[in-house]
Amino acid sequence: MRTTRTAVTALIAGAALTATGCGGDDGAGATDGELETTELTVGSLPLADYAALYWADEKGFFEEAGLDVTIETVQGGPAGVQQVVSGELDFTNSPAFVAATAHDSGLPIRSVVVTSALAEDGMGIYVREDSPIKDINDLDGKSIGTNTTKNIGDITFTAYAESEDAQVTPKWVEVPFPEMVSGVKAKSVEAGYVPEPFASQARAEGLRKVVDLTTGPNEGLAAASYLSSEAFIKDNPETTAAFSEAMYQAGEDMASKEDEVREWLPSFSQLDEKTAEQMPLPSYYGSFDEEGLERALDMLKDQDLVEDDLEVSDVHWTAEK
Repeated sequence: MRTTRTAVTALIAGAALTATGCGGDDGAGATDGELETTELTVGSLPLADYAALYWADEKGFFEEAGLDVTIETVQGGPAGVQQVVSGELDFTNSPAFVAATAHDSGLPIRSVVVTSALAEDGMGIYVREDSPIKDINDLDGKSIGTNTTKNIGDITFTAYAESEDAQVTPKWVEVPFPEMVSGVKAKSVEAGYVPEPFASQARAEGLRKVVDLTTGPNEGLAAASYLSSEAFIKDNPETTAAFSEAMYQAGEDMASKEDEVREWLPSFSQLDEKTAEQMPLPSYYGSFDEEGLERALDMLKDQDLVEDDLEVSDVHWTAEK
């Protein structure tokens, strides 16, 4: 039986739009190269995974592409998706998993740029130092905090457990990331799924990592993306292509300037300088990594979270060449 994301189901119920004519055609409506609109409103969380947006804005990549981008902070992936579907935002950030499950559940959205892959050692399952939990096998039946279920935390955990032939069924409990470390320390949950920058906080406060979720089948997995509504893409293919290209140019630039990026990160995020200097950074993309996104889709299919016939071209838009 397929598992349906509660958040996505709620979005469908609240969405007034229905699927438009983009379908699975990659280039939907190429024009003469002139931008249909130059002013864009993009929703995002100010996190390292999505930093290419802020870099593209500050370093002039959007300006060079003829775009005037206004960035608005969103509450999270599902909220941003709803704002894109309703037309309040032109683009928004989203984990690659969420973009795929939302599209598969019927929302008229597609990702247009995949900005980064998982940072090596950038997320894991953490416990108290005195916890009897020593490895993944000890987590069977235990409570693990995660920001939202059926998302990157529990999906990558399940994939890693299967790769290790570990028969583990934890109890997933939704806990906001800012409360995760304190929740584990207070024994509200027995373990917590903690990505950066919260993982740096966890280590600083004495928590112990028992599972590295960036290894095995999760290594180099496509993690972060920006998406838009199919209606916007259909009406604005040249603008969408310009936005995507500027983002990849920013990602390529960031990948070659790690020290500068680390120094810059605290300027737009809530990272302090020490954390930004030491934390694992995502791998920023300079072009579309189809293989990385396909691996993410295969993971969702293996866990019966999307239909078996879902293809990369169904969930990701690329401009016609």
